[in-house]
Amino acid sequence: MTERLKDEFLALVCGLVTPDIVVASTSVAELLGGESIVGSDGGSIEGRLNIPEYQRPYRWQKKHLQRLLKDLTEYFAPPPGATVPKHDFYLGSVIVHQTREPGRRKDQLNIIDGQQRLISLALLAHLLGERALASGLSLASPESQMRAQQNLNWLKQQTLPKVDFSKVNVTLVATRREDDAYRFFETQNTGGVRLDGAAILKAHHLRVVPQEDQDEQARRWEAWGELSGMMDAVMKARHWQALRWRRLSSHRQPIQAREEIVTELAESTGRGADVAYRMVKISHSFQDETHQAVGRGYAMRQPLNAGANVIHYLDYFQQLRRDVLVSRNDSTLISFHHLYDELVIKANGSEFLRKLFDSVVLLYISQFGRQQLLEAGYWLFRVVYAARLINEKAVRESTAQSFVEKYPVLDWVASSFTHDELIKTLKKFDYPIASRLDANSVKFRFVRAVQGYFSMPLIESGEALNENFDNELKQAIIHMLEVPSLNQAGAQ
Repeated sequence: MTERLKDEFLALVCGLVTPDIVVASTSVAELLGGESIVGSDGGSIEGRLNIPEYQRPYRWQKKHLQRLLKDLTEYFAPPPGATVPKHDFYLGSVIVHQTREPGRRKDQLNIIDGQQRLISLALLAHLLGERALASGLSLASPESQMRAQQNLNWLKQQTLPKVDFSKVNVTLVATRREDDAYRFFETQNTGGVRLDGAAILKAHHLRVVPQEDQDEQARRWEAWGELSGMMDAVMKARHWQALRWRRLSSHRQPIQAREEIVTELAESTGRGADVAYRMVKISHSFQDETHQAVGRGYAMRQPLNAGANVIHYLDYFQQLRRDVLVSRNDSTLISFHHLYDELVIKANGSEFLRKLFDSVVLLYISQFGRQQLLEAGYWLFRVVYAARLINEKAVRESTAQSFVEKYPVLDWVASSFTHDELIKTLKKFDYPIASRLDANSVKFRFVRAVQGYFSMPLIESGEALNENFDNELKQAIIHMLEVPSLNQAGAQ
């Protein structure tokens, strides 16, 4: 991680400090070596590291070690010609409960958070000849011992960087009371101090950027603000592909979701230039040919390279989402914004379907531009929100994922060469309608809102949903697009 990110994290942690919680910026060498560390209160944090019996066993797998080794190698063994970082390698935070057992003369530091990283570094220290540091932790759990031996055997087969453990920095949080340690740990996880996927991406890609450009790129990143909406749209577009389908974790599984973001947008990125992939239209004549790029910016599903390429890719889609869906500073999209407000936002369709719609719209614009977005918006709405009409019951988070797996609307957009080709595909889309329509249900209110928007006959409470509803909707969309005044009037 970068020095800037370490400072940001330390500032956030210090905001949670109480008289019984002490913070220090220290090295892994000092921590594993059992040295006395000066805390934020001027006192000493000292004692032998200990893993309490109630803590979960050591469970890091090969993929976790690979990520750690990759980061350490990039820092301590950069390729020839690369800029050598002037800051320490930042490992994150370690939370300990400083206590003294009855009859003991010295304190011990019970690890509450950070044991997986520290054990892994102790194994690495053992193989690099730093035996004093390697002995700074002992494992009592048989499961932990077995996993540690497996990981040690795997590490022996790898090319290891020469790590200077005095340059591996951690933010050490020490508490005098055990409940404070766990309260602090929970506050990090629920209060946003623990690094989320976007923060990890920031550290990963700023590290690759030339040092003289890091401040500029960091300011660019910080100016983006909230990234969750854009990240959600990008992850859906990149994962939900029929030929390379990858499921996404629920928002109720934040750790898994974070891992997926890091894997897709950091670990799986390549090394190379800032490249944008675009579709090109080549017009041939008897004497010459003309090349014309279709659209500007980046392709949503394109391969990415670490550093400036990913930063500019995310910048493009963050600005695109802000311009089209949030700030709405494009006056040519007034009619589309009316469609979005009335059908996507107010019609009670589903928050999960709205996120899918956002992803499809951004994919469409990145491929075909904004000129015909209104027409595309109507037909994409019909496809995406068919999930509301297919379902007898409530639309859940898993509904959107299952729907796209069966009806790959994102692929339909990405694989179309022209806007007109896509519209033909969307018009041909057919789906079964669940006729059940409970009075005062979300589905009932949604159908009424759609009918009201398109001036269709309104369904009454207790009536079943007519199987001809979709044909009526298609005709209403065609009529709306044929009479521009209807869109203009609705957008006033």
